[in-house]
Amino acid sequence: MEPRAAELPRYEPWRRSAKGARVVQPNKKRRSVEKPKEAVQPYRLDDAPGFLLRVALRTHTAIFAAKMIEELTGPQFSTLAKLREVGPCSQNHLGRLIHYDSATITGVISRLKLRGLIKSSEDPLDPRRREIDLTDKGRRVADAAIETVGEISSETFAPLTREEFRALTEILKKIIHR
Repeated sequence: MEPRAAELPRYEPWRRSAKGARVVQPNKKRRSVEKPKEAVQPYRLDDAPGFLLRVALRTHTAIFAAKMIEELTGPQFSTLAKLREVGPCSQNHLGRLIHYDSATITGVISRLKLRGLIKSSEDPLDPRRREIDLTDKGRRVADAAIETVGEISSETFAPLTREEFRALTEILKKIIHR
């Protein structure tokens, strides 16, 4: 008797490391190079979506690094902006909200604490948990950084119309949340 679909293990393109971080698994299936398939269209790197995403991200990252205030990194900005949006929450929950594994969010939190931008305290509902929140300085920096990222996005996406920008945003969300 064959197992039903619900009983089969679900394929995940990642695995969990010993520390619980998501790690992309290499494709185990080897493909033969002896029988090339006939391509309908010749492959052009300049038209490959993955390549284009990488180049666009590099462009955005360069603009971000040049213009972001307080020498905030992308992960530091994301952490401050999400805390400003949702308010106090556990470090684990915050990491999930901004798609960071536990090792990454732990390092980001440590550096932001050293800069006096965030604080941690005992969760009033569960003393085993630590709650992360912005300090007053962290709120001021987050507000200014959010304004700055608007300018950064305007420069990065200047070639797009508003409709193209909205469409791109929806496409990226669809890819991320599949």
